[in-house]
Amino acid sequence: MNKINSLRISVVGDISLGDHPVCVGHGMRYSLSKNGDSLFSDVREWLSSSDITMGNLETVASNINRKKWYLPSYEMRGDPSSLKVLKKSGFNLLGVANNHAMQHGKEAFIDTLKNLREYGIDSIGVDEPETGKTKPFIHLKDGRKNVFIAVSMRPEEWSPNDIPYSYRSCEDELVQEVRLLREQHDGFFIVSIHWGLEYLSRPGPNQIKLGRRLVDEGVDVVVGHHPHVLQPMEHYKQGLILYSLGDFLFDLWHPETKLGAIAAINLKEGCVPEVEFLPIVSDEQFKPVNACSEQKERILELLQQSKEGIDLMTEVPESDYWDEYRRNLAAIRPRKYKYFINNIHKYPLFFLVQSIVRTFLRRVTGN
Repeated sequence: MNKINSLRISVVGDISLGDHPVCVGHGMRYSLSKNGDSLFSDVREWLSSSDITMGNLETVASNINRKKWYLPSYEMRGDPSSLKVLKKSGFNLLGVANNHAMQHGKEAFIDTLKNLREYGIDSIGVDEPETGKTKPFIHLKDGRKNVFIAVSMRPEEWSPNDIPYSYRSCEDELVQEVRLLREQHDGFFIVSIHWGLEYLSRPGPNQIKLGRRLVDEGVDVVVGHHPHVLQPMEHYKQGLILYSLGDFLFDLWHPETKLGAIAAINLKEGCVPEVEFLPIVSDEQFKPVNACSEQKERILELLQQSKEGIDLMTEVPESDYWDEYRRNLAAIRPRKYKYFINNIHKYPLFFLVQSIVRTFLRRVTGN
């Protein structure tokens, strides 16, 4: 009797190893250096009980070309030693295709890939130099080759003419790559994708259509990230689409970015993926902890919206979705300034002065 192919994966949202500009000097990098392994005490069991535990690494983990007292060189940059903490907590696969990958230059990005290998963590989201196609991670189990890839659909901000990670501006190009990989491998197929707009609790119409196209091409699980807030999950045909699991390890200040979830997904050949969620919140140390009953209810409400509701989202004009995004950003901005003022005593003086000057110049120039 043939053994039924199965796979268990744990998936989280965005992971930052560095300080956000608004939390510089007391953010995620600081918390990791201070708390280390204890950051994951509440969630380690969920992270370490799967064949694959994966997330989106939103920052480099490299000190290459770092200028010690220069704010732009420090922010959104993790120390390589933080990867050891992730590895010990159960992570064995990280996606590196996102809009912050090149923030500190190509050398820091390449160094991050090297550091991941040295700490025993595989990476996805890098193109093959020979073909220009994304390089898949192949996981062998039960004689089957399970495929994992990562791509970013977000515009490249830092180095648009030299992009070493898997950036895709064309949906058809991505679909063609997926189709070819599906033909070549007989196991489960998981796609990690950086997409959508930040701080919106529902996916845009183009996201939904693309996610469903990927499932139509044979993808079993689509894992979305970038919005930094929770968005619905969807069982579509024989696949599972997680539009956004929010943040897992991040130092953002908005209340909705504090809510997240770990998804434990059981895949079995011929069956619809089964998923269970561990609702989490980010505490004052940016530690992912178990959500209280009220928070848990809110998290599950955001994740488990009706299929009819998601179908209705596809009918919203993309221009209306962008208008909603701009209004939302304008509403969030005062919260950022309030957080900055309330926590001004936490900023190192040399970073505080640079932050104030930079904010002033941006307001004056409009950039």
